[in-house]
Amino acid sequence: MGTIMRKLSVSTLALLTLLAFLSLTGCGKKEVAPLPVPEMSDYRDPGYGFHISFPKTWLTNAEVGRALFFSSQDVDKRFLDPEGAFPDGAIIDISLVKTPNPGALRDSMVSQMKSVGFQVAPAEEITVAGKKAERFPYTARYTSGMSEGEHVYLDADSILYDFWFAGFGDFYKANKDIFAASLASFQFPKPVAQGVDATLPSETFTEGETKYFSFRYPENFNFNPDVKKGTFEFSTELHGYREDCSIRFDVFDAKGQGVDKVFAQNKGKYRALETGKETIAGEQAMFVSYSPSRDVVSRAYFLVHNGKAFRVTTNSYRPQEKEYAGAFSKILSSIKFK
Repeated sequence: MGTIMRKLSVSTLALLTLLAFLSLTGCGKKEVAPLPVPEMSDYRDPGYGFHISFPKTWLTNAEVGRALFFSSQDVDKRFLDPEGAFPDGAIIDISLVKTPNPGALRDSMVSQMKSVGFQVAPAEEITVAGKKAERFPYTARYTSGMSEGEHVYLDADSILYDFWFAGFGDFYKANKDIFAASLASFQFPKPVAQGVDATLPSETFTEGETKYFSFRYPENFNFNPDVKKGTFEFSTELHGYREDCSIRFDVFDAKGQGVDKVFAQNKGKYRALETGKETIAGEQAMFVSYSPSRDVVSRAYFLVHNGKAFRVTTNSYRPQEKEYAGAFSKILSSIKFK
């Protein structure tokens, strides 16, 4: 049953410690004021193509058919191991499963929640992206605290969409408006025009923005504004349908050096097939082309702007190199520094 059932099986093990019959605690507790809806980022699933928004500052863990967003580091582990020493927080999780009987799968998942001690409220009929859906609020109590949340199930084209919004402690109530805004932002995949290869970069571009620069990118690329940056000051990445078709931006201190020295210090890290110069956003850039694997062709550009060194790395699947090179060129030519 794919990603959803893997998620549930892990949760089931954690829920063996659930104390279903504990009485309500905190009577008379002051009502939690909802947090305002912050600036949101758009996530596009690279395989199915659906869109959903999430708070820009939240962390992301995503794969084709599933996207998980959580409010701070290790909050996702709190939901996998409710009795572990992890922080309280909130999550947004959307999972998709192809199934000939979405209704039966939904009923099975709700029954499983109940069987491990969740207190599940009766279904509420709602509308998501113009289609009928069912919402199941729930509470779960552990020795370490209480979790509240809701699953929203939507059946579309033999796919069961499972939207999961939850929080530990007061985080569910505090984020209810944010959860509602995220659900309201959901968009089904746009129909692909006949004869168009959906795995290639779209001809339609959309706006992207970081604290250092803005740019435009194909609307069917997935823009991940928060990626592991390692030793860099800032990193962000976009990728197409394939994970090996991507463009990544890394920013680091140029230490008062020009692009020639920055490039000289870094080009030795690559098995260069070609080197050259270009102009990006009005700055001289130097590049090295290389092939990290048999089926992938890559290029790393280096430039310096306002004392910061920028490395832009492009990767493309060799049989689609021409199509991706065109898209990458348009992205690079659209960059505007702040």
